[in-house]
Amino acid sequence: MTRTRSKSPLWEPGPIPLPGGLLDWRDPRHYDRRQDHPCTLCGTPTPLRSHTGEPAHKSCAEAWIAANPAEARTGRFASDSNTGRSRRDDHA
Repeated sequence: MTRTRSKSPLWEPGPIPLPGGLLDWRDPRHYDRRQDHPCTLCGTPTPLRSHTGEPAHKSCAEAWIAANPAEARTGRFASDSNTGRSRRDDHA
């Protein structure tokens, strides 16, 4: 499965974490309860989706960001924007 570069986000992504940092994927739109698809990075089934709908485990996306810091700045994987969150909502 190849990724199309012109694919736009399904919703507005937030910041891109630094290499070794963690993604914040708390938004329920990252989870597809209907069907698992092969992760584009490791190939095993996952219900998780990136902001562009690309199937990917969160841990695989974080490892990819750490291994490809220059390409990570293009925004392939990003955290959720923090709109509407309080400081107490930091349990991920």
